[in-house]
Amino acid sequence: MPIPLSTITTFRTTFNPFSQASRPCRLFLSLLRTPGTTSTSSPSHIDIKVTQLPRNSTQQPVMTVGFKGGKEVTLEVGKRGLKIGDVVEEVSRVGRFLERLNQTTVEEKS
Repeated sequence: MPIPLSTITTFRTTFNPFSQASRPCRLFLSLLRTPGTTSTSSPSHIDIKVTQLPRNSTQQPVMTVGFKGGKEVTLEVGKRGLKIGDVVEEVSRVGRFLERLNQTTVEEKS
């Protein structure tokens, strides 16, 4: 299931890179960091902020994805025990919903 990168504007995550529970955060970050999204001059630029916790930290990993229109989704990856497939599915679901919502408002204005 592809991630609708065109709808994502920001990505913030906090995780311990040595924790197994942080794996979805690391993998999702690698999916978002593409040549098209890293360049600030690109129309599909995503503002990415990563906070890495120390090795002995017990804080659970968290990620927040910001979408066009101001909608934000916060996923408590560690607390909910999410896998990378769950994260991609959730972000894709919200992104597709916002794309459809945008299309219907554009069609109504026409």
